[in-house]
Amino acid sequence: MAQSAYGPTNDSLYLGFYRDSIARLDRPTLLIVPFHPDKYMSQIDAEVAKGTSYSYQHTRGFFRKGLDNAILIAAKPHNDYVNLHADDPALNKDLDFVYHLTRNPIVPYEPPVIKEEQNFKKRLADYWIKLQGDISTQPEPGTRIEEGQIVSVPDQRELITKVSVINPVLTDSLSEKYEVDYYLFVNELSIMIGATDHVELQSDRYSRIIKAHMSVIDAEGNELFSLIKRRSFPSYENDLETIIRSHFLPLGYEIIYALDSYRFLQAGLSPIEEEDEKSFGKNLRELSPLQKLRSNDGTK
Repeated sequence: MAQSAYGPTNDSLYLGFYRDSIARLDRPTLLIVPFHPDKYMSQIDAEVAKGTSYSYQHTRGFFRKGLDNAILIAAKPHNDYVNLHADDPALNKDLDFVYHLTRNPIVPYEPPVIKEEQNFKKRLADYWIKLQGDISTQPEPGTRIEEGQIVSVPDQRELITKVSVINPVLTDSLSEKYEVDYYLFVNELSIMIGATDHVELQSDRYSRIIKAHMSVIDAEGNELFSLIKRRSFPSYENDLETIIRSHFLPLGYEIIYALDSYRFLQAGLSPIEEEDEKSFGKNLRELSPLQKLRSNDGTK
């Protein structure tokens, strides 16, 4: 029921991973790391706190815990996990340990790269990247001469906050301690006004956008992928509990679906069985590209 109600933006595509089914795979252990409190940016805190006694710290804390809980709810069906955002002194100590031994570089957002040694078949790697959503490519910024003309391109590239492990003692110790298969980092959370039109802003019915910057690394500390997962919601929604329930929970599923589908395709499985076609009805046209992923001999 949760998957049906809180599927990702392109849920008709992701649904195939669960029907085919990801339960075939072993349950990995995820070590889930919440964003550092300094990595929170928001333009809506004043509206959310209106009529309450919430401070900036309250709002940030609720959103931080809300996203964390959403990820845990999404992870539970097909993953085991260790949550470092917990009311436990030992876990708090390990969370501080993680923060001290990692850094958060900010770089232009580009499509993730699936390396050959990660065992993906190329067509599945390309398809997984496509599933993560459109990542706009902008011309290289700077001033240069092209075809005899001076061209100046402003830097309008979207940026992503990633994670880097600066000391391997982090994974050497925590991977063994918690039997970690994957580290899932939320590197940054931003909740910003999405509208740029002044008329729209004055109407009080403009769009806002939630962005969760995430990275997944393996037990040895190698980055597997980094993504920005988004969720939009309207300006008139200012109840904190409603925002978390209606928009953070789907965002948690987006984050976990990225990792679950990565594992699924890395194992060489195809997203959907032919006998399931009838049950998808009106979504058949959207799902047809998935059939192309099956090999000619029908194997997965």
